[in-house]
Amino acid sequence: MIGVKYLLNIKLKPYILKREIQPGNWEEAFKQLQSDSIGDRLENNYIKNNLKLDKMYNFIFSYDGDNLVQASGCQVCSDNVVRVFSRYYVFKKYRTDSTYLFDKTDNFSELKYSLKTLSDFKLIIWSRDKSAGFFKKLKKHRPDIFHDWQVHDKPVELMYKDNYQSIFYTGDISYIDETQPTI
Repeated sequence: MIGVKYLLNIKLKPYILKREIQPGNWEEAFKQLQSDSIGDRLENNYIKNNLKLDKMYNFIFSYDGDNLVQASGCQVCSDNVVRVFSRYYVFKKYRTDSTYLFDKTDNFSELKYSLKTLSDFKLIIWSRDKSAGFFKKLKKHRPDIFHDWQVHDKPVELMYKDNYQSIFYTGDISYIDETQPTI
């Protein structure tokens, strides 16, 4: 765990960028992700075969020098909707000390980078399986990044039956119905 607000020299290395796997040897990054996530409440999500890489528009590893800091994806929900921070994981060594809830180790550099690649989508969502309170506070405390984002007024059944999620979004919310499960 780190005590600094955020790292200044984060290097972003996309494994998937705009649905295309990028050249390189990625096996060590995936092994480290799986190994570090052991004991996490969602540890099974971070096994390579469970990352839903076939649904990712982007999947990015962030580095501090040669050390992995975090991994995060932009998951395609429909032709018009993409979900940021999908399969988001911060390596234990780089987790903030939580003294300030709105710190991100990378100061949202991965999100800022990804948003520049997502212009084809009409709606960009960030979801979580807990209350929307975090999103409301984040919007208030980080207007430098989230001034155009809104908190949806109620949880949405997202992609799978009974998978209700709080939604933080930018773009045209009328497309949210495209994220609901098909029966």
